Amino acid sequence: MRLRTKTTMLGGLMLAVAMSVTSCTGESAPTASDRSIAGPDINAQDRDQLQEGGDLRVPIDALPSNFNPKQVNGARVVTYQLADAILPSAFLDTADGVPAVNKNYFDAIELISSTPQKVRYSIAANAKWSNGRSLTWQDLRGHWAAVNGTDKRFEVSNHIGYQDVASVERGASDKEAVLTFSRPFADWQGLFRPLVPAELTETSEAFNKSWLNGPAVTSGAFEVASVDTTAKVVTLKRNESWWGQRPALDRVIFRVLAPAARADELANGGIDLYPIGGDVDLFTRAQSIPGVEIRQATERRAGQLTFNGAAGALLSDERLRIAIAQAIDPQQVTDVIVGPVAPGTKAVGNHIVPPGYAGYRDNSSALPFDPAAARAALDAQGWKLDGKVRTKDGKPLSLRFVVQATPTGRTVSGVIAEQLAAVGVEAKIESVPTERFQDTYLQPGNFDLIAFEWTKSPYPISHDRPVFQTPVDGKAGNNFGRVVVPGIQELYDRAIAEFDVTKRDALVDEIDILAWKYAHHLPLYPESGAYAVRTELANYGARGLGGYGFAAAGFMK
Repeated sequence: MRLRTKTTMLGGLMLAVAMSVTSCTGESAPTASDRSIAGPDINAQDRDQLQEGGDLRVPIDALPSNFNPKQVNGARVVTYQLADAILPSAFLDTADGVPAVNKNYFDAIELISSTPQKVRYSIAANAKWSNGRSLTWQDLRGHWAAVNGTDKRFEVSNHIGYQDVASVERGASDKEAVLTFSRPFADWQGLFRPLVPAELTETSEAFNKSWLNGPAVTSGAFEVASVDTTAKVVTLKRNESWWGQRPALDRVIFRVLAPAARADELANGGIDLYPIGGDVDLFTRAQSIPGVEIRQATERRAGQLTFNGAAGALLSDERLRIAIAQAIDPQQVTDVIVGPVAPGTKAVGNHIVPPGYAGYRDNSSALPFDPAAARAALDAQGWKLDGKVRTKDGKPLSLRFVVQATPTGRTVSGVIAEQLAAVGVEAKIESVPTERFQDTYLQPGNFDLIAFEWTKSPYPISHDRPVFQTPVDGKAGNNFGRVVVPGIQELYDRAIAEFDVTKRDALVDEIDILAWKYAHHLPLYPESGAYAVRTELANYGARGLGGYGFAAAGFMK
């Protein structure tokens, strides 16, 4: 029988993805097409086409170790998923990736002065928190004071943007806040995304620890019903006091579930979707599950390899780190991981800007895959081949390679280990549980090599600055490899303050080329953006550049 296909765009490449498959033989694989459909692939429907009630069941990799999305241990994808449903945000991501004022919380957000830069936030009259308190300018002030970096007791994921604000003051009423900047900040629309309540920012103790076991004060279309750390389930229920459009769903249930178990669980009716990523088995299984279709849209998510360049680490030697990077072929990794789902996909060639974005440029020629050059560099550094593995001063060139214990993690590590072995470098792979990956390995720098996926924001310049920040007093932000790139901070200072798009793009190119030259980390592959989704699920699935949209999700009548 004929496959029903939907043509989509991945990193500028046209591809066709199977939407639903019936049991048959002799079917050909999805093929490239000359058509494209822009925007999310979510089965968009009007509210009156949805059933009243129902549960949306979403699999996740792990529960947050802290539910505060602005605390260093809470800055995770799952925390921001939750925030979409239970916390305010100044702006929302629209289908084309352009931010729009979140009218549920703000009547207007305006740049009212450029010298000095000032932004006025007009807060919606009915916006309030779950404890009944009205959302006011003091929430914005408390948020800024906690995360701007002046009080080191607040364990913040990053200070970008907030450190450039001189003051947050009351405007014409408690429902108006005025931000005055000490330095220009071009990505000001990225502030307060999400916004946390004043109760959370009153003290560093509250900020760091009061949401360890779950959010206490929220504001959204949903509210927290329960957090079960034993079953590893977070359940949200519809907020009956919500002033916006009433959600169709009764509940949204987030459940920790290993990727390998997700296809069976979807087939058995236990979940409503799962991300496919580059997992060929999940892709294949999705095509054979009745009542399930594959939805796909370009996302801001990409795989990469981080090198440990901290003092004392083997790869703190810049020359060695560069040689290791040259031995790895991102295109081959991309072909293996994404190729079966999206044939012909190109490897990511930029550390800062995701493929498909204006301003994206492939600068990988600054540090190209070149195994011959890698071998020569290793020889010159005294790492001589001794059998299959190079040694120096009697020590083997052996690297601990940490990945998550998932099919994608195992495949990525296997491909890269073979590439390194080809130049005489041993990669000792450690597949670790997803629940322990971030706290035990990634954040403390417990690795030589570590592979994972970055999720970008609509503001790649300010969003990625913590990835390159200089470690101070053991705090490295998102610079998990602790690699310091000379001159990059000065370039970031200029780029973040630059409002002219052409000049910003040029500065981003300079930053990216520096990152390549110093082998800060190695971009690998773009996410496929493919999801296996129940056909009756509407307004949810492959969100692309848009928000998660839990408030709009529901099931077809």
